[in-house]
Amino acid sequence: MKLSSLILKAIFLTALISTFLAFIINTFFEYKKFQEEKQAIKKEFIAQKKLELKTEVNKAFNYILYNGNILESKVKDKLRRRVKDAYSIAYKIYNANKNIKSENEIKYLIVTALQNISYENDDYFFINSNKGRGILFDKKSFLNTYNDVWNLKDIKGNYLIRKQSDIALIQKEGFVNNYFKKPNENKEYPKLSFIKLFEPYDWHIGMGAYIDEITTEAQDDVLEYISTLRFGKDGYIFINSVDKKALVFDGEKLSPPKTYPNNEIFEKELKAISNPEGGFFFYKFKKLNTIEEYPKLAFVKRYDNWNWIIGAGAYIDEIDIELLKKEKQLTNEIISQTITILIIFIIILFIIFFISKKITSYIESNILNLVQLFKTSSLNQEEINIDKFTFKEFRTIAKNLNKTLRLRNKAEKKVNDLMDIINKNVNISTTNTKGIILDVNDSFCKLSGYSKNELIGKSHNIVRHPDTPKEVYKSMWDDLLNGIKWEGELKNLKKNGEVYWVHIAIHPNYQKGKLVGYTAIRQDITDKKRVEYLSITDELTQTYNRRYFNTKIEEEINRAKRNNYYLGFIMLDIDHFKLYNDTYGHHAGDLALQKVATILKKHTSRASDFAFRLGGEEFGILFSYKNENESLEYANLIKNEIFELKIEHTTSTVVPHITASLGLVVKKGQDIKNVQTIYKLADEALYNAKASGRNKVFVSN
Repeated sequence: MKLSSLILKAIFLTALISTFLAFIINTFFEYKKFQEEKQAIKKEFIAQKKLELKTEVNKAFNYILYNGNILESKVKDKLRRRVKDAYSIAYKIYNANKNIKSENEIKYLIVTALQNISYENDDYFFINSNKGRGILFDKKSFLNTYNDVWNLKDIKGNYLIRKQSDIALIQKEGFVNNYFKKPNENKEYPKLSFIKLFEPYDWHIGMGAYIDEITTEAQDDVLEYISTLRFGKDGYIFINSVDKKALVFDGEKLSPPKTYPNNEIFEKELKAISNPEGGFFFYKFKKLNTIEEYPKLAFVKRYDNWNWIIGAGAYIDEIDIELLKKEKQLTNEIISQTITILIIFIIILFIIFFISKKITSYIESNILNLVQLFKTSSLNQEEINIDKFTFKEFRTIAKNLNKTLRLRNKAEKKVNDLMDIINKNVNISTTNTKGIILDVNDSFCKLSGYSKNELIGKSHNIVRHPDTPKEVYKSMWDDLLNGIKWEGELKNLKKNGEVYWVHIAIHPNYQKGKLVGYTAIRQDITDKKRVEYLSITDELTQTYNRRYFNTKIEEEINRAKRNNYYLGFIMLDIDHFKLYNDTYGHHAGDLALQKVATILKKHTSRASDFAFRLGGEEFGILFSYKNENESLEYANLIKNEIFELKIEHTTSTVVPHITASLGLVVKKGQDIKNVQTIYKLADEALYNAKASGRNKVFVSN
């Protein structure tokens, strides 16, 4: 049975035209809005990536700049320390034998002792008399032959031995620059040497280092470190030389360097570094462990001293993913608008129904039945039973309404699923203005190990780790009480005592312009923190490593200057540790280092104290006490506890077990010039502790 042609045309023509016009107008404006947002998102994304890249490149650049600046200082310190050690050995041999052996015998003992000392890069000691006789050179003794080197010149025409003798006789000790041949080579290279006068025999003792080897070694260390740096999802630092050699490429240090494979990209790099502050450029490049190329933005900067190009890139295809999300959002909005239009369509049907109420009872009953079934189906989320309609036209309407109901039910399910995902995976809590917890979700309970009942009504101190400095929470509340969002990383404790880390963002909540509380959103970053811990920890001793020391000492000096309190630095060296390794083996040496490290970690448990392994058997301790006397007591306590370990060391000249010598520097913040100064003072104090008999604490003035 069919409705009359007139009613059929009136209903569907009105509904279709209204629906179509509303849909077209709504879609047009939504699409226009999306295009505007799309451009804004792209612009913001590129700006954010530029800031990120510039920050990471400047970090790497500053690291390279720092290593380049301290290179000569480190070399001078090394040469001075080694020559003074050699001088100390020679003088001890002389004093121990001057009354019992002949001069030639003593000279033989001194030359033999220094001749057999080896260092990395085959560095060696040399000895010359101040009248021009070569005594020890290239680990070869010339005591039994007369080796006249008084007139020895380098390629610049400088008299090498005369210059060294002048420094020894006038200054007692000092540095000298000259040119000298490397072993098995005819070419002469720039060389820096430190010499010291040995008074008993009118000798000078010295050691030199080739400048190019030092620079190359430093560059290799820098490149090795830079190649390990990562940021973001696929971010890494690359380094090229201006003569088109790839040094760090695709996140790996190339040894030997290779010719940069892409001329077009390299030309862009050269153009960008023409700006002294660095520059950006776009290109395509493959991601790590892939061969497919993706659009990429890079920032590069030139380090002139070594003719390096330091850069980093970021893939910008992520913006397409973000825009895809926006497109899905737009689609959902269109669906929502379509539902609204359909509701309008139904209202039109009701109007037609009341206008046409004189139509047959069949039509009237079908319309009423349609309305009732639609309401019931909407509430119960069930589809309309089309068998209850008499007319074919109403069955068609019911089918279309069923499609709409299915879309709505599907959308509601997506929303419920999304809320369930958020509840299970995003850690959220809300508090009042005093920090008392009002509500938490399941994910926060799972992470902390507490139930909702255990958390609600408590403050977040329930998960606070005691190691967290009070300054962190003071800074947090200063921002929050001023209505400012606070974001940072916090170390917390689970109910079972297990440590975990979160990245937290705390947002103020307002109602009618009044602050009513805070919402905290957390991300579990425990695994990230574990990786960070491994990167700053010495594997053998579990103390902090040298890399972390270089960062931490800068921070502690700055903090001491701000608060003007005493900062202490101890440089500790295990006495005669090389002899210990030679006697008992390297495994025993490792165990001894671990036992000594246990003492250091025991006495650096405060948040302001740090123990580092600086290299080999050398350790460093940063700490703060009220005054110099307390600091000296602290240093002696550590020295004595190492002594009390009673680790057998029969070849030691101090006592027949392991001891340590300590150089102590204690300065108020305002009296500290820089890292190099405090490190040098501690090194000199350590030297004095050794020179005065070892197993002592020597305090720097």
